[in-house]
Amino acid sequence: MLATLSDEQVRSLLIEELKKDAALQSGEKAGATGFVGRVAVMLHTLDGDGEVDISRYLARTRRTARSLPADLEGLLRGFGPDSSRAGGWRNIGLVLLVLGAGFLVELLFRLMTGRVRKRFMDQLVPDLSGMMRFWASLLRVLPSFIHVAVFGVASLMIFILTPLEQVQSVRYLFLALLFIVVAIRFFSALSQLFFSPGFSSLRLAPISDSAAVRTHGAIVFLTSYTVIGVAFLALAREIGLQDGSVSLLGIALATVLLLLVAGVVFINRKPVAEAILSGCEEDGGESWVMQMFASLWHVLVLCYLFMVWFFMVFQRIQGHEQDRGAFLFSLLLIPAFLIMNWLAKWMIRSVVHTMRIYDPSSIPDDENLATAIAEQETQKRLLIRRIQRGARVVILASLGAWGLKLWGYHLPYAAEITGAVFDSLVTLVLALMFWRLASGYIERKIKEATPEEDENAEEDDEWGASANRGRSYTLLPMVRKFIGTVLVVMVTLIILSSMGVDIGPLLAGAGVLGLAIGFGAQKLVADVFSGFFYLLDDAFRVGEYMEAGGVSGAVEAITLRNVMLRHHRGMLQIVPYSELGAITNYMRGGIVVKFNLEFPYDSDIDKIRKVIKKVGQAMLQDPEFGEDFIRPVKSQGVREITASVMIIRVKFTAKPGTHFVIRREAYRRITEALAAKGIHYAHRKVIVELPEGAEQSTAEKSEQIKELGAAAGLAAIEEEEAKKAAAAGKGKSGPTIPGM
Repeated sequence: MLATLSDEQVRSLLIEELKKDAALQSGEKAGATGFVGRVAVMLHTLDGDGEVDISRYLARTRRTARSLPADLEGLLRGFGPDSSRAGGWRNIGLVLLVLGAGFLVELLFRLMTGRVRKRFMDQLVPDLSGMMRFWASLLRVLPSFIHVAVFGVASLMIFILTPLEQVQSVRYLFLALLFIVVAIRFFSALSQLFFSPGFSSLRLAPISDSAAVRTHGAIVFLTSYTVIGVAFLALAREIGLQDGSVSLLGIALATVLLLLVAGVVFINRKPVAEAILSGCEEDGGESWVMQMFASLWHVLVLCYLFMVWFFMVFQRIQGHEQDRGAFLFSLLLIPAFLIMNWLAKWMIRSVVHTMRIYDPSSIPDDENLATAIAEQETQKRLLIRRIQRGARVVILASLGAWGLKLWGYHLPYAAEITGAVFDSLVTLVLALMFWRLASGYIERKIKEATPEEDENAEEDDEWGASANRGRSYTLLPMVRKFIGTVLVVMVTLIILSSMGVDIGPLLAGAGVLGLAIGFGAQKLVADVFSGFFYLLDDAFRVGEYMEAGGVSGAVEAITLRNVMLRHHRGMLQIVPYSELGAITNYMRGGIVVKFNLEFPYDSDIDKIRKVIKKVGQAMLQDPEFGEDFIRPVKSQGVREITASVMIIRVKFTAKPGTHFVIRREAYRRITEALAAKGIHYAHRKVIVELPEGAEQSTAEKSEQIKELGAAAGLAAIEEEEAKKAAAAGKGKSGPTIPGM
């Protein structure tokens, strides 16, 4: 480049560079660099010896303003094939016709899908809350997004089929207009999603109907102006408008945008102040600072808008073109602060609620429950409010540092701190959203797996077991604990990494610590791994009655290391997984129940069998007991004939935990049915034979009969106890199950 310049041009460039160096050296002599150095450069603004010369900039601006109409006319001529004004207007009209054809295609699509859309809208359920309201609102505006997509695709396809696509300037014009229409409609639908003017039941933002209408209108108006301005400047730059003219138009459009924003702020100053004060009341009361902020918030915003305008003009005077969108991003800092403040508020409340810092279940029984809960709620709101204030200050400082960075003013360590704050906030928000979704899904599945409690469950269940739960009820609480632990560890490491902490040594130290714990706590590791494989094999679930490790009971709870068994006599037994060994689960399959009925020798066996069979069929058809049967009640015939009675065995198979009730009902029904047929159970009796030929008085015979009867009765009792002891000895290998 230097080779193509003359000596005079090279000398001018060298003098200009020397002036810049002198300005920088003057700033360094003042003992400042960076932001202070820029302030030092500003001291030379009016003398013309520094980097900035206002008089020269104003003169250049006047020349650009005088030539601007001719430049805009040249821009219009550039759309025509013969560089004429008429040709430019003709091509602009053709482009508008193409966009009109796109609207016609969209209209046809609306007519074709009108019934489906109406049926779809009628099925939306109002008055929802939480994520369901968000999805319902999204479904309500989904047709708008589809219509925008149909219009954009149709317009693009029609334009490609026309000869206008061959002209580069016309192609730029079409894309700019298409971008304007699509962007405005997209942002309008997005505003409809959050503010829903006229549809309060699906409104996501907690504002009134009038505020929703005003906010939606302001967003659509300001967004439309911004989109049109950006598209026009981009089109002018691509068509070939001079940089000075583009810069002057940008300043003019930006100034008008700032005035429009200032007008919107001034008009809505009172409703916003009322909203700020109402938010303070929800958070625990108004403070003097918040009252002053509510009354002067619009002044602060107007000062901020003026500061943005000043930075923009000063950058233009310096000749710096901000390609990073500093102006638009500066305007978005206020909405960004509101959104981040809302996210931080939601995040803080979710963390406090999840950590259960103030848990009503921890209130002692001797305290007044209502008073204690009110005190806890007050302390909880106070803690949340204090944390929110600190988070608000951090967010505001970070956004301020980021805004200065966009304009080229770098504060020491500001970029690192801002990046750490943003990364931490994004990480916490994503982690909390994932936790809320996962925890909510697990809670719903646990409720689905929890059976309804029966009022007579404790009376009917001789095992003392709770209602049988599904496998999800057993595994999901442990899965939730595992997910929570992993999230806490990952979020902590990510936040430390974003703060500049090298987490490599931490991970290495954690590995060494885990290895040391593994060697030093082998019993703990054995318990954890044994429990993992027990649960993987689905050996038992919460609510099931089991026997293992020499103990028996109903599974009441499961932890990472132990299983808690509630004995049917009330004791709680805590057994480590590694000590369970072989498990006998009485709740899988059916329970076979056998019981004996004693009758006299002369009873009709076939008649008894028919009576028992009819009782079994009746119980099988009973809606209260029928579903609990696996095999019905029936007679197995004569089991034994003793010295005094004939024993007939009855058998049935039922679902676990229900056989106690069925057995009692079977006893009752069989007894009543037999009595109706004139059949009664045998009474225990002792036959005593007296020797013949002995001459005894009546009193002596009576006394002898009593003695022999007592001896025979005692012998019968001893025989019965011996049988019971023998049966108990046979059953030592497993617990005696009632009803077996």
